[in-house]
Amino acid sequence: MTMFTNGFSTLQMPKDFDQIRPKDEFTELYLVNTKIPMSIKFMTTPTLSGLPEIMDGIEKNLKGNDRIDLITSDFILINDNLYYMVVSSFSDGENQIRRNEFLYVEDDNLYVFEFTYPYADRELDDFYLNIIRSLKISVPKYIVEDGGYRINHQ
Repeated sequence: MTMFTNGFSTLQMPKDFDQIRPKDEFTELYLVNTKIPMSIKFMTTPTLSGLPEIMDGIEKNLKGNDRIDLITSDFILINDNLYYMVVSSFSDGENQIRRNEFLYVEDDNLYVFEFTYPYADRELDDFYLNIIRSLKISVPKYIVEDGGYRINHQ
């Protein structure tokens, strides 16, 4: 088993995935398996919003986008922590793509897991949950203060 850590959080990485260098400051981990095909993103961002506000914003954006279909949106418990789960689908021109996102807020940090794969593939609930359940947060990455944020250098 391979573990990912950035000094703030740790999680289990699935086998047979290649790690791709993230292209933005908030993506901590980006994995791709071209055989499935599937991509996994793990992101951390500073936030002052709670899950209900985040849910409202996501649902409003998805419902206003004709190219994305909202399949389900709900709160679920994972490891006794409340997550917001949103499942959507869209077309890349050739295939119908499914995106499952799981969002969690702790200490003004939003943790996001995003799993994207062809819609025709089987449900992967245990696969997602095993990765999400492996998340261990050592310290919050971001400190939100004075209308901005900074990296936690503790």
